Amino acid sequence: MARKQKEIIDIVHSTLFPAFKAEKERLDRIDKWLRWDHDKPHQPRHSTAEYKELSARAQTPWLALVVTSIAQALHVDGYRPKGKNDNALPWMWWQKNRLDDRQGAVHYDALGYGHAYTTVLKGTGGFRGDVDMPIIKGHSPRNMLTLYDEPAHDDYPHYALRAESEKIDGTIGYSLQVYDDNDIFFLTCDASGDGIKWIESREHGIGVCPVVRFANKLDNEGRTPGEVEPFIPIAGRIDQTVFDRLVVQRFSSWVVRTIAGMSKPDSDEEAAAERLRLKVEDILIADDADTKFGSLPASELGGFIDAMKADIGVLAAVSQTPAHEMLGQLANLSAEALAAARASLTAKVEERKYPFGESWEQTLRLAAWVMGEEDAAEDDEAQVKWRDTEIRSLAQAADALGKLAQMLHVPVEALWEKIPGWTQQDVEEAKALVQEGDSISKLAELLNTQETDQVDA
Repeated sequence: MARKQKEIIDIVHSTLFPAFKAEKERLDRIDKWLRWDHDKPHQPRHSTAEYKELSARAQTPWLALVVTSIAQALHVDGYRPKGKNDNALPWMWWQKNRLDDRQGAVHYDALGYGHAYTTVLKGTGGFRGDVDMPIIKGHSPRNMLTLYDEPAHDDYPHYALRAESEKIDGTIGYSLQVYDDNDIFFLTCDASGDGIKWIESREHGIGVCPVVRFANKLDNEGRTPGEVEPFIPIAGRIDQTVFDRLVVQRFSSWVVRTIAGMSKPDSDEEAAAERLRLKVEDILIADDADTKFGSLPASELGGFIDAMKADIGVLAAVSQTPAHEMLGQLANLSAEALAAARASLTAKVEERKYPFGESWEQTLRLAAWVMGEEDAAEDDEAQVKWRDTEIRSLAQAADALGKLAQMLHVPVEALWEKIPGWTQQDVEEAKALVQEGDSISKLAELLNTQETDQVDA
């Protein structure tokens, strides 16, 4: 065991923690843009408090909107074995872990930072906390780092490090957990990663490192770019334009009155007496014949507004976010026109469902393995069911689904999941009502048959 301790301490000190600190520095910058606490626009030298206030007002959470637009359309609604309409066994543990709600945080982190994680360990839960079950937790990449042999192809990491900042012996340090295929190792270290202390180890005995990665867009080099970092320069341009407009709006957005040719007052008292406080209806009169009155026009704001809209259009295009969602400008569009306006976002959402779906399936199979359910753990054909969040009017959907049922003879029950706003529970309730109705009809038919037989007798 002493040899294992030394091995873990060495790999934490030499590899895992330095990589975690470097990655966290990058992710912290992304987090500021994701959590609307990002860098303020550039200000002039020797800026006053008023300039700083305008700079703070110019900050707008554009990139949070980019992430939210995708995350709102991602919701797992079931887990089905191949060829069956009922949920598979692991779905029970999905519900016990409250993942209907908690899945959103995993999706949001994966979209924003580029990747996120779930861990699966055997524990106890339920209403009283005494039910043996797999405990599934989501983790931000700002608190977890994984080390793969082949980052682009491995299902499970070789090591995973979870690091939580906390006070240790009166100073800020980190509480560490290192996962491998058989154990969890608990350690502490100072803020720099030195002074590593061994606490204990606990065996999980799963056979794989129990960490599943959710990658926003994994390439063949193992890179996972998110939906924030590539667009930071564009969002910065928008904020800078807004700041410049606010400065102009604050200091030069009104007409300035000018007077030329008027003799200078001889004393401060005369200057005070002649100081003008003009109203709209006032008429200016001067004693000197050479005096000329004029005005300097207010600065135009239209150019700033056009520049802002142009940059927002660029951000909308490259991030595949509907421009009307960013600008808040939406005419009275039909359902077809609205669907066309969201076509690029819909395509992006569908693309993200593949990697996220695979990761949830891997998580549920791992949960089954933890609980000794080998058949469910080895069911590679079971798939998660995504809720249909595409925007369609109910009338439009009913017309389309009705045609599918009548013209192509698609079973009506198979189309209920496509009804806008219907959840899996709605579908199951409808099926139960239909079955109950069929039972009542059969009972009524049986009673009628019995009455007919009695009359004939």
